[in-house]
Amino acid sequence: MKKATLIVWVIILGFIALLIFQNQNFFMTAQSLRLSLGVVNEYNTPELPIAVIFLIFFFSGLVIAYFFSLSSRFKARRTVKKLNTAIANHQGEVDKLKSELDTLKGLEAPAQKSAADTKADTDSVIELTGDKLVANTADQEKNPTTDSEDKSSKKKS
Repeated sequence: MKKATLIVWVIILGFIALLIFQNQNFFMTAQSLRLSLGVVNEYNTPELPIAVIFLIFFFSGLVIAYFFSLSSRFKARRTVKKLNTAIANHQGEVDKLKSELDTLKGLEAPAQKSAADTKADTDSVIELTGDKLVANTADQEKNPTTDSEDKSSKKKS
C-alpha cells in the first residue's frame, strides 16, 4: 500500500512539474495583486512572479488547514489518554482476577494433598486396629498385578 501511494504521489508531482515546465512564461510573469475593501485605501502588492503567488497561497492554505485541525487533534489526544487510562484500569482488574483465580486453583491443590494425607492417616489407623481394607474393583481392573496378588492371597487363606 505504501508503494502504491508513493507511485500516485510521484505521478501527481510529475504532472505538476510538467505543467509548470511547459508554461514557464505564464508562471514567470510578474503580477501585482490589489485589495480594495471600500473602507480603507486600496492595497497593491509588489509585483511578484505568479509561481511565487501560487506558493504563497498554497502555504497559507496549509497553515489554515493546520489551525482548523488543531482542535480535533487535541480532542483525539484527550480521547487516547482516556482510553489508555481505561485500558490500564481494565488490565489491573484482569490481573487481579487472574491472581484470584490462581489463588482459587492453588486452594484446590492443597485440598487434594490434604485428602491424600488424610488417607495415609486412616491407613495407619486401620493398620493399628487390625482391620483390612476392601479392595476396590475399579483398581483391580486397572492393575492386573494386584489381581493376581489378591487371588494368591485368597488361596493361601
